[in-house]
Amino acid sequence: MKKANPVFVRRRLSLSFRQKKQLTYWAFLIPFLLGFFLIMLGIYINSLQYSFNDVIIDGADGFHLEWLGWENYNYALNKDPNFVTNIQSSIVTMLTNIPLVILYSLMIAVILNREMKGRTFFRAVFFIPVILATGFMTKADLNNMVSDQMWNNMGVATSAATDTEMANGLFNSVEMQNYLTSFGLSPEISQYILTAAQNIYDIVNISGVQMVIFLAGIQSISPAIYESASIDGATAWESFWLITFPMISPLIIVNVVYTVIDSFTSSNNIIMQQIQEQTYQSNGMGLASAMAWFYFLVVAVCVIIITLIIRGYVYYQQRD
Repeated sequence: MKKANPVFVRRRLSLSFRQKKQLTYWAFLIPFLLGFFLIMLGIYINSLQYSFNDVIIDGADGFHLEWLGWENYNYALNKDPNFVTNIQSSIVTMLTNIPLVILYSLMIAVILNREMKGRTFFRAVFFIPVILATGFMTKADLNNMVSDQMWNNMGVATSAATDTEMANGLFNSVEMQNYLTSFGLSPEISQYILTAAQNIYDIVNISGVQMVIFLAGIQSISPAIYESASIDGATAWESFWLITFPMISPLIIVNVVYTVIDSFTSSNNIIMQQIQEQTYQSNGMGLASAMAWFYFLVVAVCVIIITLIIRGYVYYQQRD
């Protein structure tokens, strides 16, 4: 029997760059798909079913459903005094955070990509807030908030509350806004800068993942491109806008979508808090499910609109 030529076999099994990328995509996507269809899909179907019913909890039989149709959605949109207002507040917060997070994470990624002593240490320092915010620090902040509220109810001002009031007084002062407008900035831009200064702690905490994604994209750019631009007389500023920014622009969509989802699903989000509180109220699971599904539609529409707007400004490098 004639044996196959090893060279022919290697050539037949060789894959193009695009095929290798597709295999990589599926390697990362398959675990999610398995978890979604085997675990999460049933939970989503039950939640959708609850949103059209009144979930009545019984001590003996667990719970039973009473069909309400669209009543839960009608109550959430037309009768609940806070739901629609909270959604509007969440959208405004998201739109405010997106430019700040993207600009900050891109700026830090460019700085940390430069050759300097202790670069690995500084990268870890900027990513530490993401690790701390995953659980331990969130619980600690919650405990501090509860403790501060107890002391405030007793008429004692806590140091954290006092510091917050001092910071708010500084950034909201008329003198500060007048100082910004003296540079020719409009009152709207001045107020936006003041809001960014107030939220700098949150911006730093939620920018770690975006920073790492941008940093990985910058490091994937061949140094030969920068060397060629330098030989042609390009400055560092021109290299950034003509090389770095176009080549990492596809990652802007990734980071924007991640920032939108992170903003909408944060534990500090006012809608998430309202849905959670509604879930644990007496027979409130149906209404909470309706609120969650409507909120999901709002998030999906925001992601689609923002993606369609940004993708027109994205440069895609063609590879085979």
